[in-house]
Amino acid sequence: MHREEILDNVAITGRGVISSIGHDLQTFNAGLLAGKVVAGPAPWKTGHENIWMSLIENFDALDWMEDRVMRNSARFAHYAIAAAAQAVKDSGIETFDPIRTAVIVGSALGGVDWHAENQALLDDEGPEAISSKFMANSLLNMPAAHIALRFGLHGPQLSIATACASSHDAMGLAARMIESGEIDVAIAGGTDCPVSPLVFFGARNNKMFTPQPDPYKTCRPFNVERFGVMLGEGAGMFVLERAERARKRGAVIHGRLRGYATLADGYHPSSPEPEGRWEQRVMEMAVADAHLPGGIDDVDAVVAHGTGTPVGDIAELSALNRIFGKRTEPLRVMSPKGNFGHPHGPAGALGLLAGMLGMSEGAVLPTAGTHDKRELMPEVGRLHAVIKEPAPGAIDVLQVNAFGFGGQNASLVVSRE
Repeated sequence: MHREEILDNVAITGRGVISSIGHDLQTFNAGLLAGKVVAGPAPWKTGHENIWMSLIENFDALDWMEDRVMRNSARFAHYAIAAAAQAVKDSGIETFDPIRTAVIVGSALGGVDWHAENQALLDDEGPEAISSKFMANSLLNMPAAHIALRFGLHGPQLSIATACASSHDAMGLAARMIESGEIDVAIAGGTDCPVSPLVFFGARNNKMFTPQPDPYKTCRPFNVERFGVMLGEGAGMFVLERAERARKRGAVIHGRLRGYATLADGYHPSSPEPEGRWEQRVMEMAVADAHLPGGIDDVDAVVAHGTGTPVGDIAELSALNRIFGKRTEPLRVMSPKGNFGHPHGPAGALGLLAGMLGMSEGAVLPTAGTHDKRELMPEVGRLHAVIKEPAPGAIDVLQVNAFGFGGQNASLVVSRE
Protein backbone atom coordinates (compact mmCIF):
# COMPACT_ATOMS: atom_id res chain seq x y z
CA MET A 1 0.00 0.00 0.00
CA HIS A 2 1.37 3.45 -0.93
CA ARG A 3 1.77 6.14 1.70
CA GLU A 4 -0.81 8.30 -0.10
CA GLU A 5 -3.42 5.59 0.47
CA ILE A 6 -2.99 5.49 4.21
CA LEU A 7 -2.16 9.06 5.15
CA ASP A 8 -5.62 9.67 6.65
CA ASN A 9 -5.53 6.45 8.59
CA VAL A 10 -4.82 7.67 12.15
CA ALA A 11 -7.76 9.11 14.06
CA ILE A 12 -7.63 10.85 17.44
CA THR A 13 -10.65 9.56 19.33
CA GLY A 14 -9.71 10.10 22.96
CA ARG A 15 -8.10 12.93 24.93
CA GLY A 16 -7.17 13.34 28.59
CA VAL A 17 -5.18 15.84 30.60
CA ILE A 18 -3.85 16.65 34.04
CA SER A 19 -2.34 20.13 34.30
CA SER A 20 -2.04 23.12 36.58
CA ILE A 21 -4.94 24.84 34.78
CA GLY A 22 -7.26 21.84 34.83
CA HIS A 23 -7.54 18.18 35.84
CA ASP A 24 -9.71 17.21 32.88
CA LEU A 25 -10.26 18.41 29.34
CA GLN A 26 -13.26 20.57 30.21
CA THR A 27 -11.50 22.58 32.92
CA PHE A 28 -8.23 22.66 30.93
CA ASN A 29 -10.07 24.14 27.96
CA ALA A 30 -11.97 26.59 30.16
CA GLY A 31 -8.67 27.72 31.67
CA LEU A 32 -7.15 28.32 28.25
CA LEU A 33 -10.20 30.22 27.02
CA ALA A 34 -10.14 32.38 30.15
CA GLY A 35 -6.42 33.09 29.77
CA LYS A 36 -5.73 31.45 33.10
CA VAL A 37 -2.13 31.57 34.31
CA VAL A 38 -0.99 29.43 37.24
CA ALA A 39 2.23 30.63 38.85
CA GLY A 40 3.28 30.29 42.48
CA PRO A 41 6.25 29.75 44.76
CA ALA A 42 8.23 26.54 44.95
CA PRO A 43 6.97 24.12 47.64
CA TRP A 44 10.28 24.18 49.51
CA LYS A 45 12.59 26.82 50.93
CA THR A 46 14.69 28.14 48.08
CA GLY A 47 16.46 31.14 49.55
CA HIS A 48 15.41 33.03 46.43
CA GLU A 49 12.34 35.19 46.03
CA ASN A 50 10.46 35.83 42.82
CA ILE A 51 11.15 32.51 41.10
CA TRP A 52 7.86 30.82 40.28
CA MET A 53 6.53 27.43 39.25
CA SER A 54 3.25 26.25 37.74
CA LEU A 55 2.14 23.53 40.13
CA ILE A 56 -0.83 21.17 40.06
CA GLU A 57 -3.00 21.71 43.12
CA ASN A 58 -5.76 19.57 44.66
CA PHE A 59 -4.91 16.50 42.61
CA ASP A 60 -6.03 13.36 44.43
CA ALA A 61 -4.64 10.22 42.80
CA LEU A 62 -7.34 8.16 44.52
CA ASP A 63 -9.91 9.83 42.27
CA TRP A 64 -8.32 7.90 39.40
CA MET A 65 -6.82 4.71 40.79
CA GLU A 66 -6.89 2.22 43.63
CA ASP A 67 -4.87 2.86 46.76
CA ARG A 68 -2.45 0.01 46.01
CA VAL A 69 -1.69 1.51 42.59
CA MET A 70 -1.13 4.94 44.08
CA ARG A 71 1.23 3.57 46.75
CA ASN A 72 3.20 1.59 44.18
CA SER A 73 3.80 4.36 41.68
CA ALA A 74 5.37 7.82 41.54
CA ARG A 75 3.53 11.01 40.79
CA PHE A 76 4.47 11.16 37.12
CA ALA A 77 2.77 7.78 36.74
CA HIS A 78 -0.29 9.05 38.65
CA TYR A 79 -0.70 11.86 36.15
CA ALA A 80 -0.35 9.52 33.17
CA ILE A 81 -2.83 6.98 34.57
CA ALA A 82 -5.40 9.72 35.24
CA ALA A 83 -5.00 11.31 31.79
CA ALA A 84 -5.11 7.90 30.09
CA ALA A 85 -8.30 6.95 31.95
CA GLN A 86 -9.91 10.15 30.69
CA ALA A 87 -8.74 9.53 27.13
CA VAL A 88 -10.08 5.98 27.09
CA LYS A 89 -13.44 7.13 28.44
CA ASP A 90 -13.54 9.90 25.85
CA SER A 91 -12.82 7.39 23.08
CA GLY A 92 -15.83 5.27 23.97
CA ILE A 93 -13.78 2.07 23.66
CA GLU A 94 -15.09 -0.48 26.12
CA THR A 95 -13.03 -3.48 25.07
CA PHE A 96 -9.52 -3.45 23.63
CA ASP A 97 -7.89 -6.14 21.55
CA PRO A 98 -5.13 -6.78 24.09
CA ILE A 99 -2.51 -7.77 21.50
CA ARG A 100 -3.24 -5.09 18.91
CA THR A 101 -3.27 -2.17 21.35
CA ALA A 102 -0.05 -0.35 22.23
CA VAL A 103 0.80 1.91 25.15
CA ILE A 104 3.53 4.46 24.38
CA VAL A 105 4.35 7.13 26.95
CA GLY A 106 7.01 9.84 26.81
CA SER A 107 8.72 11.35 29.84
CA ALA A 108 11.79 13.54 30.15
CA LEU A 109 12.56 13.30 33.86
CA GLY A 110 10.54 10.35 35.12
CA GLY A 111 10.39 9.96 38.89
CA VAL A 112 12.92 12.68 39.69
CA ASP A 113 10.78 13.91 42.58
CA TRP A 114 10.78 10.35 43.96
CA HIS A 115 14.59 10.29 43.67
CA ALA A 116 14.93 13.55 45.58
CA GLU A 117 12.56 12.47 48.35
CA ASN A 118 14.36 9.19 48.92
CA GLN A 119 17.80 10.79 48.76
CA ALA A 120 16.66 13.17 51.51
CA LEU A 121 15.45 10.18 53.56
CA LEU A 122 18.80 8.47 53.09
CA ASP A 123 20.68 11.58 54.18
CA ASP A 124 18.45 12.29 57.19
CA GLU A 125 17.44 8.85 58.45
CA GLY A 126 19.74 6.29 56.86
CA PRO A 127 19.33 3.31 54.51
CA GLU A 128 16.36 1.74 56.29
CA ALA A 129 14.23 4.77 55.46
CA ILE A 130 14.43 4.18 51.71
CA SER A 131 11.20 2.87 50.21
CA SER A 132 11.25 -0.78 49.21
CA LYS A 133 9.42 0.40 46.09
CA PHE A 134 12.13 2.88 45.14
CA MET A 135 13.43 1.11 42.05
CA ALA A 136 10.05 0.10 40.65
CA ASN A 137 8.50 3.53 41.23
CA SER A 138 11.44 5.33 39.62
CA LEU A 139 11.59 3.42 36.37
CA LEU A 140 10.74 5.43 33.27
CA ASN A 141 8.48 2.70 31.88
CA MET A 142 6.13 2.61 34.87
CA PRO A 143 3.46 4.97 33.48
CA ALA A 144 3.09 2.76 30.40
CA ALA A 145 3.21 -0.37 32.57
CA HIS A 146 0.43 0.84 34.87
CA ILE A 147 -1.77 1.86 31.93
CA ALA A 148 -1.30 -1.57 30.35
CA LEU A 149 -2.11 -3.21 33.69
CA ARG A 150 -5.23 -1.11 34.11
CA PHE A 151 -6.68 -2.08 30.73
CA GLY A 152 -5.31 -5.63 30.48
CA LEU A 153 -3.11 -4.91 27.46
CA HIS A 154 -0.36 -7.13 26.08
CA GLY A 155 0.66 -5.32 22.92
CA PRO A 156 3.75 -3.10 22.55
CA GLN A 157 4.49 -1.24 25.78
CA LEU A 158 7.08 1.44 25.13
CA SER A 159 8.60 4.44 26.89
CA ILE A 160 10.19 7.38 25.09
CA ALA A 161 12.69 9.83 26.58
CA THR A 162 13.45 12.69 24.19
CA ALA A 163 13.21 15.65 26.58
CA CYS A 164 10.38 18.07 25.68
CA ALA A 165 9.78 16.17 22.43
CA SER A 166 8.92 12.96 24.32
CA SER A 167 5.14 13.02 23.91
CA HIS A 168 5.38 13.98 20.24
CA ASP A 169 7.73 11.09 19.58
CA ALA A 170 5.43 8.74 21.53
CA MET A 171 2.43 9.78 19.41
CA GLY A 172 4.43 9.75 16.20
CA LEU A 173 5.68 6.24 16.86
CA ALA A 174 2.14 5.13 17.71
CA ALA A 175 0.88 6.57 14.41
CA ARG A 176 3.63 4.79 12.48
CA MET A 177 2.69 1.47 14.10
CA ILE A 178 -0.98 1.99 13.23
CA GLU A 179 -0.13 2.90 9.65
CA SER A 180 2.11 -0.14 9.27
CA GLY A 181 -0.70 -2.45 10.37
CA GLU A 182 1.17 -3.65 13.45
CA ILE A 183 -1.52 -2.35 15.82
CA ASP A 184 -5.04 -0.94 15.57
CA VAL A 185 -5.14 1.29 18.67
CA ALA A 186 -2.63 3.13 20.85
CA ILE A 187 -2.82 4.97 24.13
CA ALA A 188 -0.05 7.53 23.72
CA GLY A 189 1.19 10.80 25.16
CA GLY A 190 3.50 12.14 27.80
CA THR A 191 3.90 12.86 31.50
CA ASP A 192 6.31 14.45 33.95
CA CYS A 193 6.53 15.71 37.51
CA PRO A 194 9.77 17.73 37.74
CA VAL A 195 8.67 19.26 41.04
CA SER A 196 11.95 18.66 42.78
CA PRO A 197 14.63 20.87 44.34
CA LEU A 198 17.13 18.98 42.17
CA VAL A 199 15.43 20.24 39.00
CA PHE A 200 14.71 23.67 40.43
CA PHE A 201 18.22 24.48 41.58
CA GLY A 202 19.78 22.84 38.56
CA ALA A 203 17.68 25.05 36.29
CA ARG A 204 18.48 28.10 38.36
CA ASN A 205 22.21 27.39 38.24
CA ASN A 206 21.93 27.00 34.48
CA LYS A 207 20.31 30.45 34.33
CA MET A 208 17.16 29.03 32.79
CA PHE A 209 15.06 31.58 34.64
CA THR A 210 15.46 35.07 36.08
CA PRO A 211 13.78 36.33 39.26
CA GLN A 212 10.64 38.29 38.41
CA PRO A 213 8.50 40.11 41.01
CA ASP A 214 5.31 39.58 39.00
CA PRO A 215 4.64 35.81 38.75
CA TYR A 216 2.34 36.36 35.77
CA LYS A 217 5.28 37.64 33.75
CA THR A 218 7.46 34.63 34.51
CA CYS A 219 6.95 32.82 31.20
CA ARG A 220 6.13 35.08 28.27
CA PRO A 221 6.84 33.50 24.91
CA PHE A 222 7.69 35.97 22.11
CA ASN A 223 7.91 38.92 24.54
CA VAL A 224 10.93 41.23 24.44
CA GLU A 225 11.02 40.95 28.24
CA ARG A 226 11.00 37.18 28.50
CA PHE A 227 12.57 35.84 31.66
CA GLY A 228 13.02 32.17 30.84
CA VAL A 229 11.24 29.00 31.82
CA MET A 230 8.60 28.45 34.46
CA LEU A 231 8.78 24.84 35.59
CA GLY A 232 5.49 23.00 35.19
CA GLU A 233 4.11 19.46 35.40
CA GLY A 234 1.29 17.26 34.15
CA ALA A 235 0.25 14.74 31.53
CA GLY A 236 -1.51 14.68 28.19
CA MET A 237 -2.74 11.35 26.77
CA PHE A 238 -4.55 10.38 23.58
CA VAL A 239 -6.26 7.39 22.08
CA LEU A 240 -5.15 6.94 18.48
CA GLU A 241 -6.73 4.31 16.26
CA ARG A 242 -7.13 3.18 12.72
CA ALA A 243 -9.59 5.63 11.19
CA GLU A 244 -11.79 3.06 9.46
CA ARG A 245 -12.09 1.20 12.76
CA ALA A 246 -13.17 4.40 14.51
CA ARG A 247 -15.74 5.20 11.83
CA LYS A 248 -17.10 1.66 11.85
CA ARG A 249 -17.81 1.79 15.57
CA GLY A 250 -19.34 5.27 15.29
CA ALA A 251 -16.67 7.03 17.34
CA VAL A 252 -16.33 10.79 17.50
CA ILE A 253 -13.12 11.63 15.66
CA HIS A 254 -11.57 14.76 17.16
CA GLY A 255 -8.94 15.01 14.45
CA ARG A 256 -6.50 13.04 12.33
CA LEU A 257 -2.79 12.78 12.93
CA ARG A 258 -1.59 13.41 9.39
CA GLY A 259 2.16 14.04 9.62
CA TYR A 260 5.07 13.45 11.95
CA ALA A 261 8.81 14.01 11.82
CA THR A 262 11.67 13.89 14.29
CA LEU A 263 15.37 14.72 13.97
CA ALA A 264 18.35 16.11 15.87
CA ASP A 265 20.12 19.46 15.92
CA GLY A 266 23.48 17.83 16.57
CA TYR A 267 24.55 21.20 17.96
CA HIS A 268 24.56 21.56 21.77
CA PRO A 269 23.25 19.69 24.84
CA SER A 270 20.93 22.47 25.98
CA SER A 271 20.83 25.27 23.36
CA PRO A 272 19.14 25.08 19.97
CA GLU A 273 21.06 25.73 16.78
CA PRO A 274 20.82 29.55 16.73
CA GLU A 275 19.25 29.93 13.28
CA GLY A 276 16.70 27.15 13.86
CA ARG A 277 17.81 25.33 10.71
CA TRP A 278 16.90 21.88 12.02
CA GLU A 279 13.68 23.12 13.58
CA GLN A 280 12.78 24.40 10.12
CA ARG A 281 13.72 21.08 8.58
CA VAL A 282 11.62 19.00 10.97
CA MET A 283 8.58 21.20 10.35
CA GLU A 284 9.01 20.83 6.60
CA MET A 285 9.42 17.07 6.95
CA ALA A 286 6.23 16.76 9.04
CA VAL A 287 4.24 18.69 6.44
CA ALA A 288 5.71 16.57 3.64
CA ASP A 289 4.76 13.45 5.60
CA ALA A 290 1.17 14.72 5.78
CA HIS A 291 0.88 14.87 1.97
CA LEU A 292 -1.29 17.98 2.12
CA PRO A 293 -2.64 18.97 -1.31
CA GLY A 294 -1.25 22.49 -0.97
CA GLY A 295 1.79 21.53 1.05
CA ILE A 296 3.01 24.12 3.53
CA ASP A 297 0.33 26.59 2.33
CA ASP A 298 -2.37 24.36 3.82
CA VAL A 299 -1.14 24.91 7.40
CA ASP A 300 -3.58 27.32 9.06
CA ALA A 301 -1.86 27.79 12.43
CA VAL A 302 1.12 26.69 14.47
CA VAL A 303 1.33 25.89 18.17
CA ALA A 304 4.96 26.76 18.77
CA HIS A 305 7.18 25.16 21.34
CA GLY A 306 7.50 28.78 22.52
CA THR A 307 9.84 28.45 25.47
CA GLY A 308 9.93 32.10 26.51
CA THR A 309 13.72 31.85 26.65
CA PRO A 310 15.98 34.25 24.71
CA VAL A 311 17.69 31.66 22.51
CA GLY A 312 14.73 29.30 22.18
CA ASP A 313 12.25 31.86 20.88
CA ILE A 314 14.70 33.42 18.43
CA ALA A 315 15.60 30.08 16.86
CA GLU A 316 11.99 28.95 16.48
CA LEU A 317 10.73 32.29 15.17
CA SER A 318 13.57 32.37 12.65
CA ALA A 319 12.58 28.93 11.40
CA LEU A 320 8.88 29.83 11.25
CA ASN A 321 9.56 33.01 9.29
CA ARG A 322 11.65 31.20 6.71
CA ILE A 323 8.81 28.73 6.15
CA PHE A 324 5.74 30.93 6.50
CA GLY A 325 6.96 34.55 6.41
CA LYS A 326 6.15 35.22 2.75
CA ARG A 327 2.44 34.59 3.09
CA THR A 328 0.00 37.30 2.10
CA GLU A 329 -2.00 36.59 5.25
CA PRO A 330 0.36 36.25 8.25
CA LEU A 331 0.36 32.81 9.84
CA ARG A 332 -1.19 32.66 13.31
CA VAL A 333 1.20 31.34 15.97
CA MET A 334 0.73 30.78 19.70
CA SER A 335 2.36 29.04 22.66
CA PRO A 336 0.44 27.82 25.73
CA LYS A 337 3.45 27.75 28.06
CA GLY A 338 2.51 31.15 29.42
CA ASN A 339 -0.52 29.42 30.96
CA PHE A 340 1.01 26.32 32.54
CA GLY A 341 4.77 26.61 32.28
CA HIS A 342 7.20 24.02 30.95
CA PRO A 343 5.93 20.52 31.73
CA HIS A 344 8.85 18.83 29.91
CA GLY A 345 7.77 15.38 28.66
CA PRO A 346 4.10 16.23 27.97
CA ALA A 347 4.90 19.65 26.46
CA GLY A 348 3.94 18.58 22.94
CA ALA A 349 0.80 16.76 24.09
CA LEU A 350 -0.48 19.78 26.02
CA GLY A 351 0.34 22.00 23.05
CA LEU A 352 -1.67 19.70 20.80
CA LEU A 353 -4.62 19.86 23.18
CA ALA A 354 -4.46 23.66 23.15
CA GLY A 355 -4.32 23.67 19.35
CA MET A 356 -7.23 21.26 19.02
CA LEU A 357 -9.30 23.52 21.27
CA GLY A 358 -8.55 26.31 18.82
CA MET A 359 -9.71 24.09 15.95
CA SER A 360 -13.03 23.50 17.66
CA GLU A 361 -13.41 27.19 18.58
CA GLY A 362 -12.49 28.46 15.12
CA ALA A 363 -9.75 30.67 16.49
CA VAL A 364 -6.14 30.54 17.59
CA LEU A 365 -5.96 31.11 21.34
CA PRO A 366 -3.76 33.93 22.65
CA THR A 367 -0.33 33.45 24.16
CA ALA A 368 -0.60 34.42 27.83
CA GLY A 369 1.58 37.12 29.37
CA THR A 370 1.69 39.67 26.56
CA HIS A 371 -1.06 42.23 26.00
CA ASP A 372 0.50 44.82 23.70
CA LYS A 373 1.99 44.08 20.28
CA ARG A 374 4.72 46.61 21.05
CA GLU A 375 6.05 44.09 23.56
CA LEU A 376 6.58 41.44 20.88
CA MET A 377 10.09 40.49 19.79
CA PRO A 378 11.19 41.95 16.45
CA GLU A 379 12.01 38.36 15.41
CA VAL A 380 8.25 37.72 15.19
CA GLY A 381 8.65 39.31 11.78
CA ARG A 382 5.66 38.73 9.49
CA LEU A 383 4.07 36.12 11.71
CA HIS A 384 0.87 36.84 13.59
CA ALA A 385 1.86 36.07 17.19
CA VAL A 386 -1.57 35.84 18.80
CA ILE A 387 -1.82 37.82 22.04
CA LYS A 388 -4.49 39.40 24.22
CA GLU A 389 -7.48 37.83 22.45
CA PRO A 390 -8.20 34.91 20.12
CA ALA A 391 -7.44 35.32 16.41
CA PRO A 392 -10.57 34.09 14.58
CA GLY A 393 -10.50 31.96 11.48
CA ALA A 394 -10.98 28.31 10.62
CA ILE A 395 -8.18 25.89 11.48
CA ASP A 396 -8.39 22.88 9.22
CA VAL A 397 -4.71 21.97 9.46
CA LEU A 398 -2.63 22.56 12.56
CA GLN A 399 1.09 22.12 13.14
CA VAL A 400 2.44 21.58 16.66
CA ASN A 401 6.13 21.79 17.58
CA ALA A 402 8.05 20.20 20.44
CA PHE A 403 11.77 20.88 20.82
CA GLY A 404 13.93 19.62 23.67
CA PHE A 405 17.38 19.54 25.21
CA GLY A 406 19.89 17.52 23.27
CA GLY A 407 18.58 18.98 20.02
CA GLN A 408 15.45 16.81 20.05
CA ASN A 409 13.13 18.26 17.42
CA ALA A 410 9.69 16.85 16.64
CA SER A 411 6.65 18.20 14.84
CA LEU A 412 3.11 16.91 14.28
CA VAL A 413 0.52 17.88 11.69
CA VAL A 414 -3.13 17.36 12.65
CA SER A 415 -6.25 18.00 10.60
CA ARG A 416 -9.97 17.94 11.14
CA GLU A 417 -11.87 14.72 10.44
